[in-house]
Amino acid sequence: PECRVNMAEIKPQSSLDLVTIYKKASPYIGKAFHAIEVATPYVKSGWEKLLILSKNAEPFQHWGPAIFGLFLVFFGGRFLSTIAAAEAMRLMGFDRFLSHLRVLWQNYQTGVAAAMKDEDASPSAPARGGSQVAVKTSDEDKALRTFKVILKSVDPKQVTGAVAGIYEILLAVIATLRLKFAASVTLGCSMGDIFFKAADKFARPHLENGIPAEYHKWIEPTVGYTCKAIGVSLAWMLQRVMSAIHCSLRGAQIVVTHGQKAAVQSGLLQPGRVLDESSPVYTVVVTGIALAGFLNQLVYGFGLPFPLNVLFLPVYIVEWLITEIIGGV
Repeated sequence: PECRVNMAEIKPQSSLDLVTIYKKASPYIGKAFHAIEVATPYVKSGWEKLLILSKNAEPFQHWGPAIFGLFLVFFGGRFLSTIAAAEAMRLMGFDRFLSHLRVLWQNYQTGVAAAMKDEDASPSAPARGGSQVAVKTSDEDKALRTFKVILKSVDPKQVTGAVAGIYEILLAVIATLRLKFAASVTLGCSMGDIFFKAADKFARPHLENGIPAEYHKWIEPTVGYTCKAIGVSLAWMLQRVMSAIHCSLRGAQIVVTHGQKAAVQSGLLQPGRVLDESSPVYTVVVTGIALAGFLNQLVYGFGLPFPLNVLFLPVYIVEWLITEIIGGV
């Protein structure tokens, strides 16, 4: 039998569904645009103040990196994941990341300017004596109109390209960090397998004497996973030691390089007495500072003393977030 389809019965569900979805989401979209509208002046003001501060700090542009280098030398090993993320971002292309952010910011400014211009040209909001339904409808219409204006004003190719670029860089950074995390876990499990035979030979007689016979079958897996847990802990500790050594060397190089430039800029050092990076004296100075910093980190157990641990609480939070992200494989 022939199968006939009545085209008149087919309804354009897609457009109807989009309209329905937008009507349901329009209150939330309106609130989002209102929040952006409220936050925009503060963001602009903060950005302008940051630019002014950066311009005023140009005479001291080398002191900032030198101080940051000192922090890396003496306390960098505590923030293993954050430092690794920063290094991965630098290697993956931090300049490209900033350029993508600038593209998004420029399109955002264009969209906001067009929306404000359209709002000035639109009819005024209903009077206070109006009903609540009318005010709600007006908010929905305003959100829809603002959304359409922004879509017309921004460049979709630039926005999608910038978002894709940022996403690719972040994925590359996360993949790099997870690879290091996986390497530490793999090393720890291998160390646990090495410890297992000796631990099982030593612990099994004591455990068999201390627990009932029906539970003896759990001795081997318990000892095995305990050895792997200890091995992973040791591998993570070794990774932290390696990170502390890297931070000490990297920070010492930054301190010596930018410290000399800052001293020359301030008139504290003659340009002819600056140590060249290829000089053996430069290497000795960097190694000495790095060694002092690493020993300091060992003394404090790769932590920060009081009150630095309170001052750097936001960095602790960032460290925890990055560790959770790379650990959630």
